[in-house]
Amino acid sequence: MSFNRYSSEESLSFRGIVLNYVKKIIELNLRVIEGDGVKHTKTYRDSILGLSDVLLPFYDKDMTDSYSKFEKEYNEILEEEITKESTKKIMRICRELFRNLNLLLKRNDYLKSSVYGEERDEIAVDEEEEWVMQ
Repeated sequence: MSFNRYSSEESLSFRGIVLNYVKKIIELNLRVIEGDGVKHTKTYRDSILGLSDVLLPFYDKDMTDSYSKFEKEYNEILEEEITKESTKKIMRICRELFRNLNLLLKRNDYLKSSVYGEERDEIAVDEEEEWVMQ
């Protein structure tokens, strides 16, 4: 049984993996808001931590500090009794980590440059830049 969710025509690039993580996390965030908070909070947290793991080699000082803060706060919450309130705290610190991961992508100009070893023709170009290049 194959767990490959990509067709043979799809290219599985690092950029594709990162953007797929971001898309799935956004979808999960909507489910947390609309549905069973506890169940989706765990999945949301695990997805953000997965994205964090993928981006770990690209952490800068700001991101390293942010992740250390997340770990400290998360471990403090785990020492408490798990309640609806602690679940909300977990969501809050996960959202903060997700935002900081997005800021890391922004600082690395991820969507405009090939810092992750992507091919030049895979780089997204702003419409304004595209017009200037013509």
